[in-house]
Amino acid sequence: MRISLEWMAEYLEGPLDARAAAEALTHGGLNVELIETLPETGDTVIDVEVTSNRGDCLSYMGIARELSALLKRPLKSVVADAPQAAEQATAVTSVTIDAPDLCPYYTARIVRNVRVGPTPDWMVRRLAAMGQRSVNNVADITNYVMFETGQPLHAFDFDAIRGRRIIVRKARAGEKMYSIDGHERILEPHMLVIADAERPVALAGVMGGLESEVSGKTTKVLIESARFDPLCVRRTARGLGMKSESSYRFERAIDPAMVDFASRRCAQLMLQIAGGELLSGMASAGRVNTAGRALSLRLSKLRRVLGIDLSAETVVDALGRLHLSPALRDGAVHVTVPSYRADLNLEEDLAEEVARLIGYERIPVRDEIHIRLTPPEPEARTLDDIRTVLVGAGYFEAITVTFVSDILKDDFVPADGSLPRADPMTRKADAHLRPSLLPGLLESVRHNETAGTAGAKLFEIGSTFRCDKSGAIDERRRLALVGSDDLHEVRGTVEALLSRLDADRAIRVVPEQRRGFAPGVCGRIEWGGQAVGHVGRTDSRVLSKLSLRGRPAAAELDLLPLLKYAQHVPQLHPLPRYPAVRRDVSLIVAEAVTYRQIETLLGGLGLANLEQVEYVTTYRGRPLEKGTKSVTFQLVFRSAEGTLTSQQVDGAVRRAIDAAGKHLGATVRA
Repeated sequence: MRISLEWMAEYLEGPLDARAAAEALTHGGLNVELIETLPETGDTVIDVEVTSNRGDCLSYMGIARELSALLKRPLKSVVADAPQAAEQATAVTSVTIDAPDLCPYYTARIVRNVRVGPTPDWMVRRLAAMGQRSVNNVADITNYVMFETGQPLHAFDFDAIRGRRIIVRKARAGEKMYSIDGHERILEPHMLVIADAERPVALAGVMGGLESEVSGKTTKVLIESARFDPLCVRRTARGLGMKSESSYRFERAIDPAMVDFASRRCAQLMLQIAGGELLSGMASAGRVNTAGRALSLRLSKLRRVLGIDLSAETVVDALGRLHLSPALRDGAVHVTVPSYRADLNLEEDLAEEVARLIGYERIPVRDEIHIRLTPPEPEARTLDDIRTVLVGAGYFEAITVTFVSDILKDDFVPADGSLPRADPMTRKADAHLRPSLLPGLLESVRHNETAGTAGAKLFEIGSTFRCDKSGAIDERRRLALVGSDDLHEVRGTVEALLSRLDADRAIRVVPEQRRGFAPGVCGRIEWGGQAVGHVGRTDSRVLSKLSLRGRPAAAELDLLPLLKYAQHVPQLHPLPRYPAVRRDVSLIVAEAVTYRQIETLLGGLGLANLEQVEYVTTYRGRPLEKGTKSVTFQLVFRSAEGTLTSQQVDGAVRRAIDAAGKHLGATVRA
């Protein structure tokens, strides 16, 4: 926001030094980026950086309030009164709001017998200091009042308004209009327009229309002052590639009380500069709340936040300079926050205002501070454990978008239930909310592959979305990982992760097919008897959709049971006192027999001293017959009472081999 010191003199008492003003504003949180002297006029301009939460400072009156509080200088009052004719504005025009959620309040004043012409030199000079060129006296007055008050205005040629009425509505699909800059604009239904009885005449909060522009032939002017939804204005401006001083202000929290004041101020200046008659009152629709908000600041809270003891008088003085009407009562300062300070909502906000006003340099630097460490919540600890295991296994955490394209929406999930996006503008590429995290991770792997980093191992923790049979939205938090081409590595990582969360819960992978995974190379992960997810090799069909060269294995788990059953108290087990005896066994079985079947069979035999069955490898090829494979595993025996002998173990091994031959048709590979 550029501030002319010559113009600022209209609002502050006494002379104003540029460097003193810049220093005060910078220390008060409004950084001054530049001090410039204009060679044409000798005026000094300071360029103030206004943060997005301080929309009240996008005006001379707002900056004047800041300087008044920081420099302890009195403000000058601004008059906004003009004589009015007997005829009522409502007798010649009306306002209808068809989209009250996007325009809660709209006002229209009528000035007739206006003489459109050159703008006075003093106003041209002040607008030039703001980087604005002069158009004509009527248009310049609306810009002048906008910079003065922060409230954007627009002036219509009232004779160009067909039907003599204003309708605030959403644009119709395919509707067109020419904006003041001469460009044809194709409108979309989410955009808000100001229309007459037949067509749009302005883009609400962004720019006026060419056909209703004030020109040298204009004699009747309709002054628009309104309040528009910030998000709607932002979307319209960005969607059409338009940005204006008006849209910049509407996108921020401007003062609702200025809607009426700015309109009256504009009418006053128009009568003084362009002549004419102001019709009595105004046509309007809707309303806005301009009442102040009650807020309190406890002195004890202020001490904790700032770390300094301030007297109640000092606090009351500081907040009083901000026109908050402070009152001390019961150990707290009670204030009324005016409508232009939308950024003040919490006690901490008031504490920050006190700090700004007394000066941050008055807050002492301490060599030590007291820190109270709060133990992490169980959920946070579990998530930290998950990340620790995965990062330790060589995975990188990724954050992908929550949308998925049509071609991938049905992979890695049960049939049906995908949720389409409601916004038609964005449905062309990624049309659905993601039901699985894996498509996004696989696309990230492809991006890395394209960039020359093949084999990236990624994981993500995030929400997925589905629609159940009743139509309700089912949102679940899930964990997904995409690893190397080695399925055993990915499965081992999953098992290491689940063991880290609870070493005593049994982990099983049961063969089960799931779309997105290759046929026959996918399994359901069970943890403590509960299904928690799937692991498998990515289907070639999915890989071709993404043009992936590798064939990574992947897994996806429901996060809720992981968070529910994770153990945060370490489970200690004594180290074994006696050595284990290990026996490797290689069985030739039919291709259809899985290792899980072998493991389940051996675990159910009740073999004496059997501690663990460990998978080793699977072999296919010569000299084995076609349709068979060799599965090698290791039986681990250990006794808590002494060292086992070969004779004690051999009987158990023979029993295991016999059972595999009887139930699975297995033979021992020589």
